[in-house]
Amino acid sequence: MTTIETSKSNNKRIWIGLGAALLFCLCAVGVAVFLFARVGQQVMKGTKTDPVEASKAAHAIADYELPEGYQERVAMNFFVYSMVMIGPDSSSSASSAAKPILMLAQFKAMGNQQQMEQQIRQSFEQQAGRRGLTMKVVDVKKMKIRGEDVEVTTYEGTDNNGFTMRQLITTFPGKDGTAMLMVMGAAQNWNEEEINKFVESIH
Repeated sequence: MTTIETSKSNNKRIWIGLGAALLFCLCAVGVAVFLFARVGQQVMKGTKTDPVEASKAAHAIADYELPEGYQERVAMNFFVYSMVMIGPDSSSSASSAAKPILMLAQFKAMGNQQQMEQQIRQSFEQQAGRRGLTMKVVDVKKMKIRGEDVEVTTYEGTDNNGFTMRQLITTFPGKDGTAMLMVMGAAQNWNEEEINKFVESIH
């Protein structure tokens, strides 16, 4: 398998993982049952694939500076949460296309933020386990996002095919509710400096 094919395969796993993670987030905040009956309609109406519209949706969560070569790719708006996928732009080279994918999400005010954060973290651990990954904490640090000191946790795990994935998760006060940032990508393509710069740029 060529390097380009391997990168595409790994990125496909990451996108699938992000989608599964979103489903578990919905379960965590107790809205999955409510959404189930209308999810088809809502996906169609609330999904934006235009980068300009996706950018607007992302900046409704928080403002930030995009890493070089990245752009907002997809935005989805459901009843009580919205999310935006940010990834390498369509003109990226094969090496750039293998970079981690970023996800911003915002949950409307639904109670205590600490409880929300705990539920989200537990849900991601369950989601990772169902994909054959035992995600272990490799780093925990305090960073300031939108004027608040928050805990930023990095996980790492290897699946049955030997693919090692890294995940960074944190929650912070968004513009209209509790916001979450998740960064997901192959460990071999993880650029700590670039990711930290993005996190620090969120305001």
